Amino acid sequence: MGNDSSRTEVLLRALERFRGQRGFVAVLGSPDPDGLASAWALKVLARHAGLEMDILTFEEISRPDNHRFVQLLDVEFHRVQEAFPRRSYRAYAVVDRQNASMPVPLPRRLPLVAHIDHHSPTPTPALFRQQDVSVGSTSSLMAAHLRWLAEQAPQDPAEMCRLSTALLYGIRTDTLDFVTAGPADLQAAAFLSQHASQELTRAIVETPLAPSFLETLAHAIGHRRLQDGLLVAWAGRLGVQNRDVIGQTADFLARMAGVRTVVVVGLVSGNYVGSLRSKDPDLDPYAFLDDALAPRVGRPVDCGGRTFSGGFSVALSRLEGAGPEEGFRMLEEALLQGWSRRVVPRRRSPRASRRRPIP
Repeated sequence: MGNDSSRTEVLLRALERFRGQRGFVAVLGSPDPDGLASAWALKVLARHAGLEMDILTFEEISRPDNHRFVQLLDVEFHRVQEAFPRRSYRAYAVVDRQNASMPVPLPRRLPLVAHIDHHSPTPTPALFRQQDVSVGSTSSLMAAHLRWLAEQAPQDPAEMCRLSTALLYGIRTDTLDFVTAGPADLQAAAFLSQHASQELTRAIVETPLAPSFLETLAHAIGHRRLQDGLLVAWAGRLGVQNRDVIGQTADFLARMAGVRTVVVVGLVSGNYVGSLRSKDPDLDPYAFLDDALAPRVGRPVDCGGRTFSGGFSVALSRLEGAGPEEGFRMLEEALLQGWSRRVVPRRRSPRASRRRPIP
């Protein structure tokens, strides 16, 4: 399952250093099934190690299916808006996130006990580090740890059912319904399916589409530009509660004929939020977004990516006093120019291409 028993034992030893104390697992960015399920699994592992952990989120859940996910599976979490809860936290962990920086100042200098993620590795001060791009979701990594724990100690069947359902759904959402799943993801799914509820999964999958998604999709279709296989679309202004429809819209537009990669951009609370989806296995979403946007907005670029998908956030204030639509046009032009820099080398003759050294 992409994990061996020694890996879980190392994680548990790191957690046991804080036995008898309290910590938290941070789900950064817009809370999604992969992040929430992974945080829940880490909470269970920490409990086994004697460390009580809360699940903390920092943004509002906006997608109706994600709301249904947390409601049906009874996922316990607390949303932090301006300050951390008044609890004596002694350590924290981050899951499903490249950058472990907190969006809200920590109440004190706390050790990062674990950083577990499936995106491109980044420097991290965590006592336990697991950044594995060979899997399609962080839930797959956590399923391997959970399997080891279940083999060592009996688990509450009711919680095991709900948690397994959450992790299985997290793998599903982050692997495009298992289209991009690798061997470790499928092995994790095989284990989780023994405990998960098909009825709960079906109820989440059948969540009706929200009007906000359909309205955003219509706007993006009417404000799109296609060039050499890259589609850039403008989703317009969106409330924080509708932020996730940007990603939903990108998922839909990626299926259009002639589109290899799509980037959908919306303006949310003074920040341009972009979601990228691609069919190109050779595209590194993080590298592409960083290369394309840096000449326009400067570095660092707040972006991230994994195979076939990525995203970014750029403050409107970084675009030289531009208005909302003018700022989008600047980003659109930067993305298209970045795409052109990538596409032009591919237009060399086959003979010239053969002379290039293999990287």
